[in-house]
Amino acid sequence: MSSDTTLACHRRMMLRTNPVRLLMCLMIPCLLASLIRLTQAERKGQPQIPIRAEPDTPHSRGIPGCMFDDVFYDLDAHWHPDLGFGEMACMDCQCVPIAKDGMKTGRVSCRDIKKDCREPECPPGVEPVLSDGECCKACPQSSGSGSETGGTKLSKDRPTDISDDLPDANSRGEVYVSMLTGTLIDVRTNAVARASFSLLDGTLYYSIQYRRMDRPVRITFTDALNSTVHYIDLVDAPDMVCGQWQHVPATHVQDLQSKLMFVTLSTRSHEEGEVRGRIMPHRALTDESFSVLLTRKDKGSGRNRKNTDRLGSGGIIMIAVSGSGDRLNFAAFIDGITENTERTQETTFILQLKKGRDVVAESQKTVFSDDLDLADVWDQFTSKMQKNLARGLLSVSITIEGQEGELAGPVTPMQTCNTMHAVLSGSQALDRPKATGASGSAILSVDDKGKINYQILITGLRTNVVGLTIEGKPKNRRKRRIVADILKDYRNGKAVGRYSKAKAREIHQLLHGGLYINVATEAYQTSELRGIVTILPYTASLSNYKGMPVQMSGSIISPPQLTGAGGHAFMVLDSACALHYQVSVVGLDDEESRAPDDSVDHVFAEIGEIQEDNVVVTHVLNEVHKNLASGILYNVPPSLLESMNNGNAFIQVSSKNHRDGEIRGLVILPNTCYSASSSGSEHSSGPTLIDDASHGGSVESLPDSCFFESRYRIPGSSWSPDYDPVCTTCICKRSVVICDPVVCPQLECTNPVKVPGECCPICPIEETNHETESCFFEGDKKHHSVGSQWHPFVPPFGYIQCAICTCRSAGQYDCQRVQCPKLECKRPVRINPTDCCQTCPEDPSTTPEPVESDVIQADEVERGCSFHGDFYRNDEEWHPQIPPFGTSYCVKCRCKNGSTKCKKKNCPKLSCEETMEIKGECCPVCVDGSSGLLATFFPSLSTRAPSLNDNRRKERRKH
Repeated sequence: MSSDTTLACHRRMMLRTNPVRLLMCLMIPCLLASLIRLTQAERKGQPQIPIRAEPDTPHSRGIPGCMFDDVFYDLDAHWHPDLGFGEMACMDCQCVPIAKDGMKTGRVSCRDIKKDCREPECPPGVEPVLSDGECCKACPQSSGSGSETGGTKLSKDRPTDISDDLPDANSRGEVYVSMLTGTLIDVRTNAVARASFSLLDGTLYYSIQYRRMDRPVRITFTDALNSTVHYIDLVDAPDMVCGQWQHVPATHVQDLQSKLMFVTLSTRSHEEGEVRGRIMPHRALTDESFSVLLTRKDKGSGRNRKNTDRLGSGGIIMIAVSGSGDRLNFAAFIDGITENTERTQETTFILQLKKGRDVVAESQKTVFSDDLDLADVWDQFTSKMQKNLARGLLSVSITIEGQEGELAGPVTPMQTCNTMHAVLSGSQALDRPKATGASGSAILSVDDKGKINYQILITGLRTNVVGLTIEGKPKNRRKRRIVADILKDYRNGKAVGRYSKAKAREIHQLLHGGLYINVATEAYQTSELRGIVTILPYTASLSNYKGMPVQMSGSIISPPQLTGAGGHAFMVLDSACALHYQVSVVGLDDEESRAPDDSVDHVFAEIGEIQEDNVVVTHVLNEVHKNLASGILYNVPPSLLESMNNGNAFIQVSSKNHRDGEIRGLVILPNTCYSASSSGSEHSSGPTLIDDASHGGSVESLPDSCFFESRYRIPGSSWSPDYDPVCTTCICKRSVVICDPVVCPQLECTNPVKVPGECCPICPIEETNHETESCFFEGDKKHHSVGSQWHPFVPPFGYIQCAICTCRSAGQYDCQRVQCPKLECKRPVRINPTDCCQTCPEDPSTTPEPVESDVIQADEVERGCSFHGDFYRNDEEWHPQIPPFGTSYCVKCRCKNGSTKCKKKNCPKLSCEETMEIKGECCPVCVDGSSGLLATFFPSLSTRAPSLNDNRRKERRKH
C-alpha cells in the first residue's frame, strides 16, 4: 500500500466521517490491492466504489437509527455489509444507540468476526469446508453430523460477543432492571430502589422494591431528553410497587432496548422525584434467583462531611445458583460510591459474603470508576452455606479499598409481583397421559426466609389420593426427584401448607420453571395429575384477588368429559361491574389445530348461566392463545350478574372437537350489580361487591362451602348425590352436608306403578310418555314425571311433609298444603316423627310421649325462628354464636311464635379475692367454692347441662 494512498485515506477520514470509507481503510491488504488495481485501470470517468454512506440522519424517518448505503437500520440492528462485490460474511456491522447533542441517534460500528471462529471437530478423514456466505469453516453435512454441522457457526444477525448484553426472549419476555438512587436527582437522599421489568406482548410489567424512603405517589418514565413519556399515580402503594404499562409504543420499546429509558419514583416530600435510574437489559437477569438491595452503611455519627457527600449511593446484586447449588454467579450495579474519583482512575472493590459478622466468601474487582458493573463467581459453596443462603441468613457488603463507607444488604430470594401457579392435568402425568376428567390448581410463593407456601386444589378424582409431592425435573422416566412430600397437608380435595426446608437450588428451580406438582391416586399410583410451576404476569385488575382460582375440569360437565385437559380462571368484578378474567389451560385435545407457537386455533373461553339443569352460553370471551385467555367483559347483563351472585354461572373452554365445552368451572361472585342494573341505577353509584372480590370467584373460597364427593358445594345449595341420585337430596349448610332420604307421599290409588328415574311410585295415567314429559323442581333439583307426587324440598329445612306437589302436563306443577283434620281430644300426638298431622290417641293410658326429631314439619316452620343461618323450633332456647369469639353464655335467646328475643344476664358481685371462670357459664365463681356474703341474695351457680336440642344440632353439624 503506497504512502499516497494511505495519506488520501486519512484525509478522507478527517474530512468526512464516513463509516464505509473507514471500513475500507481497515481491510486486509490483498483486498485493498485488488481495489487499487481496479480503480487505476478505470480511473477516468468512473465512480470509485458503487456505495456511499450518507451523513448521519437520525430523524430521516422519524425514528432514531442508522443509514448505510441508503438503507435504514433500527437501533441495535446487525448486518453484513455489501460493498458491491458480495456480502462480507466476516464483517459484522451494528447500529449502536448513542445520545448526541441531547438527541437520540445511532452510530454504525463494524468489526471483523473472523477471529471468533473456532476449529470444528469433524469425524476422522473429514476436512472442514468454507461454504458460500459463511465466515467460519464447518464440517460438511454429508459427513453424518446431521443438521448441526459441528462447527461454530456465527449468527448472521448477532455476533456472539454481544449477546450477553441483550434481553433474552423467553416465557417472561424481554427482562430489564433499573437501579434507582439519588445521583440523578437534584436533592439527594439516602433512598434507594430496584425496579424489575418484563416486556411481554407489548405490555411492560414492573415490580419495584424501595428502601429508606416514604411510600411513592407517582412513577414516571422519561426518555434521554428527560421528557415524560408515561406516568402512573399510586394510591396507598405497599412495600412493593406493582403495575403494568399497556400498549407501549414501538418507539418507546426501542428506547428500552437502547438503554435510553429512565424511571423515577416521587414521594410527597419529593414531588419532582426522590430516586431515578436507567432501565437496561442485563445478562444476569435470565438466571437470577437471589437478589440484594444495597444501602449505605457508614461508620460514625453520620454528621461527618464525607458521609453526607455520599448521599444518593446504592446498588443491587443479582445472584444465580448453578450446578447443584455449589456455585454462585453474581453481577452487581453500584452508584454514587465513587463520585469523588476520576472517571479514568482504577478502583478496587471488595465484595464480601457474610453470615452475621463472619466472612464466608470474598472477591476483589478492579475496574475503572465509570464502569461499575461488577461480576464474579463464588464456587465451592458447602451444603451448609447453601442452606444459609436459602434461609435468608447471608448478606453482602461492598467497600472500596483505601476508602471509608460501605454498601450492604441481605440476600433474599428474588421478589416480584407475578404469581407462581400450576395447572394440574392428566395430559402432563408421568408414564403416560391420563384422560380422567380430573384437574387441579396450585398457587405458590416464596418469602424472604426461603419458605415455599403452597395452596393446592384438586377436583374430579374418582379414587383416593395416595401421593402429593413437589418434584424437580426428572432425570429420566424412572428417576423422579422428590423435593417435598406434602400429602400430610391434604384433606377434602385441598392442601395448604409451607415447605420450610427448601434448598437454594430448589428455590432457583421454583423461580425458573423447574418444579412440578404431582398427584398420585389409588387408580394411578405413580401419577394421575401433574403440572409445572410457571409465572403468571401481574395484572392490576386482579391484584385484590383472594383465595384459589375457579377450578375447571371435564368432570363438572354433564355427562363428564374424560379429557386430559385442565385449567383455572381468575375472575373479579370491579366497581363498575365489569368482569375481569384470566384463564389458563393445558392439555387441550385439539392437537391437529396446534399452531407452530404451540397455541391452539379456534379455542375460546365462554361464560354462561345454569338455567334449571341446562347450561346456556351467554358470552364468548377471548380466544385462547398460548394457553392463556384474558380480557374484560363490559356491560355484563343483569341475569348473568345475578347468576354469578347465586352460584349459577359457569366458565368453560370450548374447541372444535368439544363445542359444548371440554373443561368447565362453576363461578360465584357475590355482588349487588344485578340489583343496581335492574333498578336502572348507574354503575358509578357504587354497587356493593362483597368483601372486594375476597371470594375470588371460586366456590371453594367461600368460608361456609361444603366438600362432598370430591367437589365443593355452594352454601345453601341442594343437589342429588352421586351415591343415590334418585332417592336422596343433600344440602350444604354452614360447611356441613345434610342428606335427607326422599319421603314418599301416601297415594290414593290401589295400583301404583314404578317409573324409571322416580323414587316413589305413582298412580297410573293413560297416554303419558314419562321419559320425555316431566317437571323440574328447583328445590330438590330433580325431574318428576307427569302424574307423580312428592313432598317439596325447601332449603335449608329439608322435605316439608305438610305439602304435596303434583306434576301436571306440559311441565307444570302445583303444590298444595295438606289439610289436617280438626281434633276433639285434649292431648293430640304425632305418632311418627315423619307424620304431618297430629292425631288423637286410641287409648289415653297408652299415649306415647311426644317424639323430638330432626325432621322439621310445616307447622313448625311457621312458628319456628331462623337465627344466623340456624333454625330453631318454637319455645326453644339457646346461647348465640358470636364470631370469632364463639358461644356467648351471657346471652340467652328464645324462639316464640316465629320471633327471636335475646336477653343478657347480669352477673352478681363476689366478695372473694380469687375468682375463676367455668366453661359453659357466664359468671365467675370464687375459687374456694363459696360465693361470699352476696351469694345469699342469688341462686347458686352451677354448670348447665346441654339440652337435647343442643346435642342433636351438634350431631347434625358433624355429618
